[in-house]
Amino acid sequence: MINFASYPRYKLLILTCLVEGIVMMVALIVAKYYGLKLLPLTQYVFRDIVIGTFGAIFPLALFMLLLSEKADGIPALGSLKSIIVNDIKAIFSEAKLLDLCIISIFAGLAEELLFRGVIQVKLGIVGASIIFGLLHFITPAYFIIATIMGFYLGFLFQYYDSLLIPIQLHFMYDLGALIYLRYFISVRP
Repeated sequence: MINFASYPRYKLLILTCLVEGIVMMVALIVAKYYGLKLLPLTQYVFRDIVIGTFGAIFPLALFMLLLSEKADGIPALGSLKSIIVNDIKAIFSEAKLLDLCIISIFAGLAEELLFRGVIQVKLGIVGASIIFGLLHFITPAYFIIATIMGFYLGFLFQYYDSLLIPIQLHFMYDLGALIYLRYFISVRP
C-alpha cells in the first residue's frame, strides 16, 4: 500500500490539475464531436448557485454522519469509513484551504461537464450515474453512494436544465467534505 502520510501538497495540486484537466478535455472534445452545447451553463446564474449550494447540504450531512461514531455499528460502512479517515485524509494532510478550494472547483467543473453535460445527454441519467459511481469506486458501499449522488446531480441537471447547479453542488460538497475531513476528523489508530 502507498504511504500517503506525507503527501506533498504540490504533488496533490499537480495530480488534480492533470486528472481533472484530462476529464475536462475529454468532455470538451466529445461534446464538440457530438455537437453538444455545454455553454452557457445556465440562464439563471443566481438561482442556480443558490440551488446548488443548498443542494449540497443534505449529501454533506450524510458524509459527516458516515464519519461519525453513529455509523460505527453499520458493517457495510466500516471499511469505507476506515479508508476515508485513514487513507484519503492522509492524501490531504498537507493541503491548505486554498488547495481544497482549487481541487473542489476543478472537480466540480470538469466532472459535471463530462458526466452531466456529455454522458447524461448521450446515455441518459442511469448510464451517467452508474459510470459516475464506477469511476468513484473506493469500496462497494462508496460505489452505491456515488451512484446515488450521480442520480441526484443528474436529476437536478435535467429538472432545471442547468449545468451550473450540479457544478455548484459538486464543488460545495467536495469543498465541505474536504474541509471537514482535513480539519475536523482525527486519524484513528
